[in-house]
Amino acid sequence: MPTSEGQVRPITKLEPQEQWEVWQTAVELAGGKVPTGRIVKDVVQRIMERTKVPNTYQIGEVCQIVVKDNPELRGKGGCWAIVSAVNEFSCTLRMWDGEYTVGLGKVPYQKKLHGYCISLYSLWIGY
Repeated sequence: MPTSEGQVRPITKLEPQEQWEVWQTAVELAGGKVPTGRIVKDVVQRIMERTKVPNTYQIGEVCQIVVKDNPELRGKGGCWAIVSAVNEFSCTLRMWDGEYTVGLGKVPYQKKLHGYCISLYSLWIGY
């Protein structure tokens, strides 16, 4: 059984059967002992990578950053970004201070309504 929130948090996004699979794998990797949160998180990441998630993001889409398990984005929560590249398992976000590539499994941003996006994108590119 898990003994801390850090061991449970990574599996909450999975289906119940996947949660059980992750926990069993993590326990095996920990040598039959209670696994650390890091081990559980790594097992979840492997499962998410093998499960193809369609990338529904589009170039030019305006997003607001939600910092979530991504230290590179710390201090940028609530800031605006524009999707500048769409890859199979990631997106590149363009912000005021550079570009950041983020994996779909982490999705550290939320999409905005289309009309809102168009007006903000127009401001960004200078229309």
